[in-house]
Amino acid sequence: MLKTRNLGFWAAGLAWAGSLAWFALSAGGCPREARLDKGPGAGDSESWYGLYLGTDKIGHSVTISRSLPGGGRAISNRSLMRFQMMGHPQEVASALSYDLDRDYALKRFDFRLSGAADIKVRGEVRGRKLLVDVETGGRTQRQEVGLSGPVTLPEAMEPLLAGRSLKPGDRHVFSIFDPSSLSLQPATITVAGRESLALPGRTEWSVRLETEFAGVTSQVWVDTLGRILREEGPLGIVLLAEPRERALDVKGSERPLDLLTSLSVPALGRRFEDPRGASSAAYRLLDIEPAGFDLDGGRQRLGNGVLAVTREPVPGRVQGPVPDSLRVWLSATALIQSDDPAVRALADSICAGMSDPWLKSTAISDWVFGSLEKKMSVTLPSAVEVLASRRGDCNEHATLFCALARAAGVPARLCLGVVFMEGRFYYHAWNAVWCGEWIELDPAFGQSPADAARVRLVSGDLSSQTRLLPAMGRLKIEVVESR
Repeated sequence: MLKTRNLGFWAAGLAWAGSLAWFALSAGGCPREARLDKGPGAGDSESWYGLYLGTDKIGHSVTISRSLPGGGRAISNRSLMRFQMMGHPQEVASALSYDLDRDYALKRFDFRLSGAADIKVRGEVRGRKLLVDVETGGRTQRQEVGLSGPVTLPEAMEPLLAGRSLKPGDRHVFSIFDPSSLSLQPATITVAGRESLALPGRTEWSVRLETEFAGVTSQVWVDTLGRILREEGPLGIVLLAEPRERALDVKGSERPLDLLTSLSVPALGRRFEDPRGASSAAYRLLDIEPAGFDLDGGRQRLGNGVLAVTREPVPGRVQGPVPDSLRVWLSATALIQSDDPAVRALADSICAGMSDPWLKSTAISDWVFGSLEKKMSVTLPSAVEVLASRRGDCNEHATLFCALARAAGVPARLCLGVVFMEGRFYYHAWNAVWCGEWIELDPAFGQSPADAARVRLVSGDLSSQTRLLPAMGRLKIEVVESR
């Protein structure tokens, strides 16, 4: 039987991943008000920022920009964050460098995230393709992203606006590549207008910009020279321009804010007597727009504002080939490396003599649950790294399960949402497998099928995690019925 004190570890990784893109890529990289020099004459600069979550300072960031011979810019950013998750201190560092051409379109980039594991992502634009190499667990995998036009990074939106006359109501749209989800995302910048901004010890006139990226709106204040004064992102994250010495001064609070707890979702209405044994439940999801999520389908049915969730029965035996429409869920990706020789060998060993997809799925889930050390991890999960380290939280369990299931010929995908624990809902990751229909199971909890005391918000691969951002810090759930 699962011990309650371990359950928080499962939710930790998903809550982190949802805010990872903003933390790592937006730090120090906001758009500026257009009165900047453009081209080779633009000077070099070094900008320091403090990172805050609520009133707690959790890190710092520095962005260095220099001009390139012949035009364009070379920009680098380093960020360091320290915080608590379920009472455990965590530290994560990111480094991003990239080159822009004279029109400030992306030429190449290099991104590294260091925490419980190291992830390196490098990319280069060649014609109408962005060639991306992901290095993790000693293995490099290439991914090609088709481009319809110029592409940039979240940080590079700043020079893209250089030289433009931004007036209240002006709106600019860019195509952004997000290294943390390995996907293209549209970004929109709207000029909201001029306003007085209160800062520690002073007040300044500023221009406020609204940026929309990955379904989330951030507020950015810049001065008349285009210098960033303040940015407010999702989840109460604040980026504040500071002198170098002050930015580097990250002192721990006597009562440090716990990131996982701060991101948990309030549970209203009824309570579950035995959440892990729940076979059905009904919910109302408050303060989010349902159309932006994968709520209706499989075990979940949405109607008249109520989401009904029913744990599936154990499926019968399934025979025949995988339908062509589902073969995408057998494919390897940059972080779900189902074609890795070690992953394939383990899948063959676990599923030896089995042909039924549900038997394979439960065998793999049991192996993952029993073989991985239950340890909180603050990084992007990679199946080959998880297999080597044999530890992690819900993200690592779900990612390794997905790779093993696909290697065994079972279509599998990630389910990202919330699970009820200790009176609240916590962000969590689990899986769905195709056994004649999609069946959800949870290798982190050792459940096949998974209980109904949870809500799937999105499904797919790791690139889907940023779709959780619009829910984080806003979602509330009313439990209407539970059994």
